Parts: sequence; structure tokens; C-alpha cells
Amino acid sequence: MFLNRLIERNQNLIEFSIKLHRDRMIDPNTWVFDLDAIYHNARILTNSARKYGLRTYVMTKQYARNPFITQIGLHGGLDSTVAVDIQCAKEMRRYNIPVGHLGHLNQVPMREVDWVLGIRPEVITVYSVEAAKRISDAAQRMGLVQDILMRPFKDSDIFFTGQEGGFPIESFLESAKKILEFRGVRIVGVTAFPCVSYNSKKADPVQATPNFYTIKEAADLLRGLGVEVTQINAPGNTASDTMPLLASMGATHVEPGHGLLGTTPNQAFREGIAEIPCYVLVSEVSHFYQDRAYAFGGGLFMDIFDPDFPYEALVGATPQAALNNRVRYIRKPVIIDYHAELYPASRCAIGDTVVFGFRSQIQMTRSYIALVAGLTKGNARLVGIFDSRCTMLDANYDPVDSRKVIKMIDEVLQEYN
Repeated sequence: MFLNRLIERNQNLIEFSIKLHRDRMIDPNTWVFDLDAIYHNARILTNSARKYGLRTYVMTKQYARNPFITQIGLHGGLDSTVAVDIQCAKEMRRYNIPVGHLGHLNQVPMREVDWVLGIRPEVITVYSVEAAKRISDAAQRMGLVQDILMRPFKDSDIFFTGQEGGFPIESFLESAKKILEFRGVRIVGVTAFPCVSYNSKKADPVQATPNFYTIKEAADLLRGLGVEVTQINAPGNTASDTMPLLASMGATHVEPGHGLLGTTPNQAFREGIAEIPCYVLVSEVSHFYQDRAYAFGGGLFMDIFDPDFPYEALVGATPQAALNNRVRYIRKPVIIDYHAELYPASRCAIGDTVVFGFRSQIQMTRSYIALVAGLTKGNARLVGIFDSRCTMLDANYDPVDSRKVIKMIDEVLQEYN
């Protein structure tokens, strides 16, 4: 989906990724991330957010909560992070990364409430009075008052499958009144997802979703109860080109994820985007079957933005050969993505490197992550390799102690000042 932009704006990443594979430095099914581009994008987002008075929580799930990427984003000026689920929070805590927003797309499980309060997130999103009560009771035992966000919805709002939930707007006021009686929590605002969408087929490709209007209505209801609303958190497709709309609609907090990575959908159909795509998926041709070449899978992603978008991959034994050889990637809705089908097989050879340029959801894969630095300075190098569960691996793919990783991150951060 982003192959053209990668070639136009970050060809060095493609070439160096192919070199890493040819030199046996990385395995197939490895995402290669350009830390220089991450820092560039963080500065773009930070400057835009400050211009429009927005605060930023980095959405870390797309890149499997990798601590190097997160810390470079924070080093570049982004404010804090969002943990989309409890696993995310625990993986960030391992590397001493602060959690700003927790509990949105996944609620806090019952047994984890005390632990979550112990890491002191700025806000926790709740979908029910019962969830707010659990948090309040635990907070009172610990002598705390935890700030929370409520997630309202209308039947006309947009949900991705499996992400439904929250307070029906018809009973929102009644629920808020009940929660206001709890002494261990403080309602500070509202949130929903997604609040902004892209549409490549319209003249204005950026638009607010119905969800955004719902949280604005809910915020007014809270104000009517005397609540000081300090957060209207409006995640979804946060990038420098959506921040003017977000601010004009009254958002206070935003959550760049793919914006930090330079892979929001606008990259596929618009020129002049400030952020730079910063990663590729590297694979290898395994075998042939009929007129197809099969490359190792494990990190393939069926993008929901535009199912009809034509997908391609670069295939070759050298960077130049791959850049001159595009083949079709035939996406299939399989249960386990053991392989990627490439067509035609006649333009591939067993052992060739394959480079894909599409959006990631690495927390859902069994992929590796390779981090590279120095691409913009002429001293490109492999910084390290992680698994998809946020564990750094040594040369034998055994776990590296997190304390050592934290020291390595601090050393790398010195390069981005």
C-alpha cells in the first residue's frame, strides 16, 4: 500500500533491509524500522500538536510496543503513551516507559486493577459503571483518586468488529451521576474510536466520524453536571494533516500510532505528507506452486482501509534487482499466514529477498522487528532485533535482560538531539 512512498521517500531503508537479509543478518518475516525516520516523524507531530494545542499519547501497538521506537517518539517531544490493553501496559512497564492512557480498546481486567493503579496512568477509560466502581474501590484502598474517561456511543457510531462497547448516550447522564458518587475516581473527560477517517474517493479526504460528535455531546452533558472536562480524547488516524480538524472540533488529546510510523492511509493517495514511511516487511521466496511464488509469511496484514487496493512487492537478489522487479502480492483471508503468494512466479527465484510496504499490526503477528539507525547520516547499522512480544534477542535469538536494553536505548537516544 505504501510501496511507492517508500521508494520515493525512504529508498535507503529498502536497500539496507535487502542488504541485511542478503548478509544473513535478519530472517524472513522481519519488520525493519528506520529510527531516524521515527525521530523525524515525532518532531513533525510534536510541532503540529503544539501549534494546535493538542496533547499526544503515542499508540504503541502497531509496532509491538517496541521500547526503542516509543522512547525515540517521546524523546522527539511526544507527551506520553496509550496502552491499548493490559499486555501493552506490562510490556511498556518492563522498560520504564510511562503509560498515559489505559483501558480503551480493552478494559482493565478485574485481577489487574491494583497493578494498573500502581503504575499511575494519567487516565483510564471505562465502559461501565461496574468498571468505574472496581477502580474506585481499589483506589480508595490505596489512598488514591484515579482520573477516568467515559466512552459514550450512539447506534449510528462506527465500530470496528470486536471493539464495540461503552455507555449508550441515552443513559450516559444517569451513568455519570452514579460514577460521580464514587470517591476513588474522578471523571475528567470522554473518548471514542475512531474519531477521524480518511476517504481517498472524496475531495476532502479527512473527516470527523459520528463518534466525534457523540463525545462532544457527552462532554457537554458532563459539564452540565459540573464536571471540569479536561480531556476530549479523539484517537484514530492522528497525523499532522488531521490535527487542524481535531483541534477545530474541540479535541484536547490525540493518539498518533501510524502517524508516528508515517503510514496513515493518506500516504497511499496524497502527495506532500510531512511524515516519512519508516518500515518495511522483509521476507524470502520459499518455493513455487503452479504460477505462484510463495514467500514466508507471519506478518501479513489485511488492511481494512481499502480492500481493493492493489498490492505489490519488490523481489530480487540485490537491492537494484528488487527495485526493478515488482510482482503482485495476492492477499488471501487465511487463518494462519504461512505464506504470501506472489505472481508471476517467473519473475522470482527461490531465495530471493521480498520487500513489502504495507501497514502493520505487529502485536498480532509472529514477526521479528529489526531496528536500524544512521540511514540519514551515512552510517547505517543494525541496532537490534526483537520478537513480537517486545523482547530483545541476542545473536542466538535468546532474550536480552531488560536492564541492558534500557541502557542501550539511552545510548541510542544520544544520537537524536
